[in-house]
Amino acid sequence: MTAPHHPPASHRRLNAGALVDTQAPVGVDGFFQPRRAAFWLFAFFLANGVFSMVSNFYLGYRVVPTAVLLATLLWTLYALPFLLFFRSLDLFEQHPPLGFAMAFAWGGFAACYLAIPLNTAVESLSSKLIGPQFTADWGPALAGPINEETLKILGVILLIMIARTQFRTILSVVVLGAMVGLGFQIVEDLLYSVNTAIQFPYTNQVIPVGLMLLVRGVITGIWSHALYTSVAAFGIGYFITRRHKPLIRRTAVAIGAFALAWFLHFFWNSPWLQNIGGDGIGGMAVLSLAKGIPVLAVGYLLWKFAGHEEGSQLRIVADYYIDDDLMTLEERDSLTSLRERRKMRRHLKKTHGRKAARTLHRLQRAQLHMIRVCEENGAGIPAARAAQDITALRTDLDAATT
Repeated sequence: MTAPHHPPASHRRLNAGALVDTQAPVGVDGFFQPRRAAFWLFAFFLANGVFSMVSNFYLGYRVVPTAVLLATLLWTLYALPFLLFFRSLDLFEQHPPLGFAMAFAWGGFAACYLAIPLNTAVESLSSKLIGPQFTADWGPALAGPINEETLKILGVILLIMIARTQFRTILSVVVLGAMVGLGFQIVEDLLYSVNTAIQFPYTNQVIPVGLMLLVRGVITGIWSHALYTSVAAFGIGYFITRRHKPLIRRTAVAIGAFALAWFLHFFWNSPWLQNIGGDGIGGMAVLSLAKGIPVLAVGYLLWKFAGHEEGSQLRIVADYYIDDDLMTLEERDSLTSLRERRKMRRHLKKTHGRKAARTLHRLQRAQLHMIRVCEENGAGIPAARAAQDITALRTDLDAATT
């Protein structure tokens, strides 16, 4: 992705004392766009999904209230580390909280609401055309990828259509896809927990929730819907950010990424390798590793490529706009990598204490914020204000390290 056209270099570079009023070269759409049809289409299916899911949970609450409340609490806590991780990967901080909430809500409510009857229809059709035994073995491998991956990526496309200029890098779309997939995964696991508690042969409502958390969260949760949808979203991100590439190539990458996500989901749901680990929780863990590690490897490679691409874009913008007194060469190199930023903070914590490490963390966030402001608005007043924040934080850091 190349930098947009900007004013000459002599007028665009910012230093600690600069205050330049330049017309914004890039506009950024918000996620509240009532004038766009995609916004209302998104809102319609989301509203139906919320009503349907809340109704289901209310019916479950009337039967197993303890299980519903406990499952809601545990799966919410389970989702938090993933939310923080995906947020940290969005180097440019492109998406406001509303964007993350809308992505999660589409996966958790709209996609789940639409997938339940469609999955039932596919399995019913398979049973009639081929046979009940085939459906028992292969039904989830057919219904899940066909319906769920399509519905989840539809949410990604709708969100891009709502806030078109929010997505300037592949990673920004990949993170969006991961959020949609995480929402689907959490609400689906919550439904499984409630249904298992209802069907549990004993009156205990805690054990079935704990079993679902162990099986669907700990054993199989890492390589699940968040990963599948992020793979499919990679292709969408490539399509919208590589406008200088031939249309046929961009389309092929988008279709190929979706097909790869479809196959990963199919592979996971299929009966292949089902006897590799034997019976019990131990056998399930072995099977999960045998199927999950290849899935995770594919996702890791695509995430790494997208992260490298976003880091390169971050460096281009920083070098284009920001002076060395605001961002040193070492800081420019470290900002493009989550690992390097943490490495710098750990080193500073060992040498100068926790306060200095916290100040460095705030400085890094301020520098990332300034890069985002510069990309969106150019070297204008918002960027100059961000530069003043960086200068103040650097003064605090100097004080903390002396």
